[in-house]
Amino acid sequence: MEKIGIGLIGYGGIGKIHTLSYKDIGMYYPGHLPEIDLAAVCTSKPETARKAVRDGGFRKWYTEVAELIQDDDVTIIDCSLPNFAHKSVLLQAIAAGKPIYCEKPLAMNAAEAREITAAAQQAGIQIGMTLNYRFLPAIMRAYTLIQDGALGQIYRFQAEYLHTGYEDPQRPLSWRLDHAKSGGGALADLGAHAIDLMRYLLGEFEAVRAFTKTFVPERPLKAGARETGKVTVDDAAWLQVQLKNGGIGTIEASRFATGILDELRFEICGEKGALRFNLMDGNWLYWYDAARKGGDFGGERGWQRLDTLQQYPGASIPTPRSIIGWQRPHAENQYQFLKAIIAGKSFQPNVIDGLRAQLILEAAYTSAATGEWVNVEQQ
Repeated sequence: MEKIGIGLIGYGGIGKIHTLSYKDIGMYYPGHLPEIDLAAVCTSKPETARKAVRDGGFRKWYTEVAELIQDDDVTIIDCSLPNFAHKSVLLQAIAAGKPIYCEKPLAMNAAEAREITAAAQQAGIQIGMTLNYRFLPAIMRAYTLIQDGALGQIYRFQAEYLHTGYEDPQRPLSWRLDHAKSGGGALADLGAHAIDLMRYLLGEFEAVRAFTKTFVPERPLKAGARETGKVTVDDAAWLQVQLKNGGIGTIEASRFATGILDELRFEICGEKGALRFNLMDGNWLYWYDAARKGGDFGGERGWQRLDTLQQYPGASIPTPRSIIGWQRPHAENQYQFLKAIIAGKSFQPNVIDGLRAQLILEAAYTSAATGEWVNVEQQ
């Protein structure tokens, strides 16, 4: 393959981040991949599509998804659309035999996720998921520590993904607040990341019990409007989790965390040690090694700050001592996906990771409706 032809479907906020990341990959990893060609972009309107070509650097534009997918210059489909549009795009791309890079969550619900997964597996098409926080050096270091047995048996964990910004009741309705278009609220949007990270680090979920809350039940249909519409998703959610390995934990997702900007944080405690991380302090992973000796005034015991920063093996720039930014793990997620496709290797996070996150979300929403513990299906 002389070029990797990217066909981006959707040029909203996340589509722009994907575009910027594709442009940066060649600088981070010069010569590691064939040339990345921003071959085509698709939006719903000609004026936005033309703007995407002009601002994003794409060569062609479309307003029909099917036309972009069938374009011979497009070898990779990037689905950066709202949740309700994923299934149609992914099934069309699978039918066309083209690998797909898809924003989370995979689909609107477990039934759609199963359908997409079955189609991809039957056709032998890879779907790479945008679960970009896996690609922070701090998270990758946490993964290696856990895999190497540094924590031993896992006893407990707590994870939260907290945002502010929805406290104003005059904030208008959007697709994110409409269950028919989003498939869920804070839990599906933010909680999906926390769920994936705990699955990635600690293993499969066995059962969940959940509680959800909608603080503002109605909002203006548009900015400044008197007419209101119903909010049909959760503003916040709380999960109790039982892991298959015996660990117990909690997960919280909220868009009503006043004063908090973008905190994805966790603490994991095991028999041999513990780990802490906060996205707003993302240059470091905190590790407690219980094997260190105690003694006078505490001896050698205590939390260690591991300087993970931009420790990406093989990256040309920035230097490993440079501070990490929010966009960088997006670029790494995309790079590792493209690298696997070119090499003919499997990639993770893949469609199975997307499906299993969806099954956990499904179990959580079922539990929130009943108040009971719900077992998580694995497939």
